[in-house]
Amino acid sequence: MESEAPYNFISSNGTIPDLRRPSARVAKVQLLIASLLGGITFLVFCVLRCQFPNIYMARLNYVNKANRKFTPPPLSRTSLFGWIPTLVSIGDQDVLTNAGLDAYVFLGFFKMAIKLLSTCLVFAVLVISPIRFHFTGRYDQGDDGDDGDANKQDDGFINPENYHTYLWLYVVFSYVFTLIVGYFLQKQTKHVVEIRQSYLGKQNSITDRTIRLSGIPPELRSERLLKEHIESLNIGSVSSVVICREWKPLIVLFKQREQIVDILESYWATVLEATDLSNIRPYVSDSIRLLNTPVDEEAAFHDDVPPNDVSSLINSDDEQTDGPDDSINYSSSALSLITTQHPKRPKIRTRCFGLGGKRVDAIDYYTHQLKVIDEAIIEAREKHYPPTPAAFITMDTVATAQMMAQAVLDPNVHYLITRLAPAPHDIIWSNVCLPRKERLFKVYAITIIIGITSIALVFPVLYLTTLLNLKTISKFWPYLGKLLKKHHWAQTLVTGLLPTYLFTLLNFVVPFFYVWLSSKQGFVSHGEEELSTVSKNFFYIFVNLFLVFTFGGTVSNYWGFLSDTTKIAYQLAKALQELSLFYVDLIILQGLGMFPFKLLLVGQLFRFPYFKIKSKTPRHFRNLYKPPFFNFGLQLPQPILILVITIIYSVMSTKILSAGLVYFIIGYYVYKYQLVYATVHPQHSTGGVWALIFRRVVMGLLLFQVTMAGTLALQNAYLLATTLIPLPFFTVAFLWNYQKNYYPLSSFIALRAIQNNDIVGRRHNHINRSRTSVDSEATNLQPNSSNTLDERRELNQTYEYPFLVQSLDGPWLDIDGDEVIMASSEGPIRKRHQFHEWEYDDVNPNVLGQSW
Repeated sequence: MESEAPYNFISSNGTIPDLRRPSARVAKVQLLIASLLGGITFLVFCVLRCQFPNIYMARLNYVNKANRKFTPPPLSRTSLFGWIPTLVSIGDQDVLTNAGLDAYVFLGFFKMAIKLLSTCLVFAVLVISPIRFHFTGRYDQGDDGDDGDANKQDDGFINPENYHTYLWLYVVFSYVFTLIVGYFLQKQTKHVVEIRQSYLGKQNSITDRTIRLSGIPPELRSERLLKEHIESLNIGSVSSVVICREWKPLIVLFKQREQIVDILESYWATVLEATDLSNIRPYVSDSIRLLNTPVDEEAAFHDDVPPNDVSSLINSDDEQTDGPDDSINYSSSALSLITTQHPKRPKIRTRCFGLGGKRVDAIDYYTHQLKVIDEAIIEAREKHYPPTPAAFITMDTVATAQMMAQAVLDPNVHYLITRLAPAPHDIIWSNVCLPRKERLFKVYAITIIIGITSIALVFPVLYLTTLLNLKTISKFWPYLGKLLKKHHWAQTLVTGLLPTYLFTLLNFVVPFFYVWLSSKQGFVSHGEEELSTVSKNFFYIFVNLFLVFTFGGTVSNYWGFLSDTTKIAYQLAKALQELSLFYVDLIILQGLGMFPFKLLLVGQLFRFPYFKIKSKTPRHFRNLYKPPFFNFGLQLPQPILILVITIIYSVMSTKILSAGLVYFIIGYYVYKYQLVYATVHPQHSTGGVWALIFRRVVMGLLLFQVTMAGTLALQNAYLLATTLIPLPFFTVAFLWNYQKNYYPLSSFIALRAIQNNDIVGRRHNHINRSRTSVDSEATNLQPNSSNTLDERRELNQTYEYPFLVQSLDGPWLDIDGDEVIMASSEGPIRKRHQFHEWEYDDVNPNVLGQSW
C-alpha cells in the first residue's frame, strides 16, 4: 500500500529505504561530556562536603538534646566517599522520621519510577529490541542504523508483509506497558494512602484539629457568635476560634521594627567586637557560655565557626541553664557598654541621610526609635480591626475536625466553606489579612501575567528548534548553514549538543520566575503556594519545552496543523521519532551532568561567602547557617516530564528507557541526601503532591497511547492502530477510579485511622489562649519518642495572629544554645528562644531561600 506520508518506512516501490542518519555519535559524545562534567562535579562536592559540613549537612546545625533521637545517622567528615554507604542504608522509615511525609512521598515517586522503568527495560532488552533488530537492523525506532544491517533480505530491504507482522509487537507492548504503568501507579497510590493514614492518624497536633472557615456572613464575624453557631450544628465541641482580621497596619509597624532592630544589632555588634567581653560575662550569668566554648563533636563542626560564639547555635547537647524559663534581668550598672561614655560607641548624624545634623550616639538614637515603634505597636494591638470572612476553628478532637472539613455547613452558596487548616508555621499571615477584593485582584492579575508569559515563551522555544537540523539553520541563518556543511564536527556540535544545553538553561531560569509569581498570588499557606508552583512549572515545561519544542521542529505550517486536529497523532509520532536522539542526549545531560550540580547547592555555596562577610550580628549568623528550603515547585516538574517522555518512548527506544532509569536512580540518591541532610522542606501539604504526580503521569500514559497509534499509522498499519482504541478509555477509567476512591484518602484522615489520643487532646484543648498561659504551657510540653516531624514543628504553636502576641524583644547581643542575650532598658536579658531550621522569615514570609 502506497503512502504520501513525509516520513514512512515503506517507499513507493514497496521497499523500506535506509533512513540511517549519522547522529548516533552525538549520544556517545553527550555521554562522554555529561559523565566527565558530572564526575568532576561529584568529586568537588565530596571535597567540599568534608571542608564545609555546615553548608552540606546544614540540618545537623540544629541538633539539640530534645530532638537528637530524630536525627539521621552521622556521616563521615574525613572520607571522600565514606558517606555513600550510610546514605544508601537509610531506610524509608528514617526518611519519614527525619524529613517528613512530603519528602517521603517525593522520594517514593522516584522509587516507583525506578521499579517501573526497570520492568519495562527488561522487556525492551530481551524482547522488543531483538525482534526489531531482526526485522529492521535497528535496535531503536528512528535509530541511525549504526547497529548493523544484518538480517536484511535479498536486495537489502524487508518484505512489507513481514514488516507489518513485526508491528504487532508495538500493539502488544502498548497494552503491556500501559498495564505496567497502571500497576505501579496503583501500587504506589495504595502505599502512599496507607502511610499517610497511619502517619497522620497517630497525630494529635493543633493542625489536625483545626479547620479554615471562609465565607462567614457579617452577622457571625465574632468569636463568641461563631463558636455558638458551630456548636449548635451538633458536630462537636469547639476549642477555640480565631477570626482573621485586616491587620495590615500591624504588619507595616513590624516591618519598620525589624529594620530598626537590625540596625541596632549591627551597632551593638560593632561595640561588642571591640570590647573585652570577659568583663561583662560574670554579670550576665556564670552558667552562660559566651566565647571559647568546646563544641560537641557529634553535634557541631570544626570549620566555619561563627564569631561571638554562634557556634553554640549548633552545640546544644550540653545541659541547659537552670532558672526561670522566660527571662532574667541583670543590673545595668554592671555593664559599662550600656553607658554613652564607652569610647567605642558609634556616632551618627540624623539628617540628610547621615550627612548633616547633630552628631548623636547611634545606639541611643535607634534605641529611642525602637521604644517609639514599640509603643505604637502596643497601641495598635488595642485597636479594633475589621473582621474578614475567614477564621481558624480548632475542634476538641481530630475526628471532629475531619468530619467538619468534609461537611456542608450552610444551604447558601459560598457560605461557611470548610477546609483543612494549614499548620500555624505554614500560614502566610500577610495574605490572610488581605481583603477579599485585593486577594481576587492578585489571583486574576497573576493568572493573566502567566498566560501572557506562556505565550511569549513560545517564540524563544521555536527559535531553539531551528538548531535541531541543518535545513532549518540554512533557512534562518544561511551563512551558518554553509559553514556547518563544510565542517561536520561543527554540525554535530550545533545540531546535536547545543540545543540540549540551551534547553537546560531555559528550563533552569524560568521556573524561578514562576516561584516568584506564585508568592505574589495571595495564597494563604506556603503549602498551597508550592503545589500551585508545581502545576505552573509543569505546565510551562510540558507545553513550552515539550509540545512546542517537539512540534516546532517538524511542523512547517503551524496554523494549518492546528486547524486539522486529525493530524495530531500523526505529527506527534513523526516528531517524536525524529527527536529521539535529542531526548536521549537531554536525559543523559540532566541525569549524569546536572544532578551532581544539585548536590553542590550552587546558590547556597555562592551566597555563603557574600552573606558571611555581611553578617555582623548573632541573628545574621543564625540565619547564615540555616539550611536552604527545598521547593517541590522547582525540583518536581522536570522529573515528572522525564518520566512522561520515557514512557512515551518506552516501546520505540531502549536507549531512552535506559537513560531514564539512570536519571531516576541518580536523582533518588541526590534528593535523598538533600532532604535528609542538606535542606529542609517546611511547607505543610501532608503528601498532597502525589495527586499532582498521579494525574500528570496518567496524562503521559495517554500521550504514549496516542503516539503509538500515530506510529502505526505512519507505517500504513491503520488496522493495527485501531486496535489501540480501548487503551485511552481504560486509562480514563483508571483516573476516574483514583479521583473517586483514592483522592479523598489523599486529602483527609479516615476516622478509623485516627488513634485514641483523647487524653493528649484534652490537655491541648484546655490551654488558655492568653500570652501568659501559652508561655507557661510551652515549658511543660516537650517532644517524645512518638512525635512525628509535623508534631515536633507544631509543638506549642497556636493560630493566634503572631504580631498580636509576639514578644517585643530588644536587640540580640549573643546566642548560646537555645538562649539569647538581648539588650533592654533594664539591662541585659537572658531569654530562652526556640531555634528551628524550618522557620520562615517573620515579617517577609514570602521570601524563601530556595535550594538550587
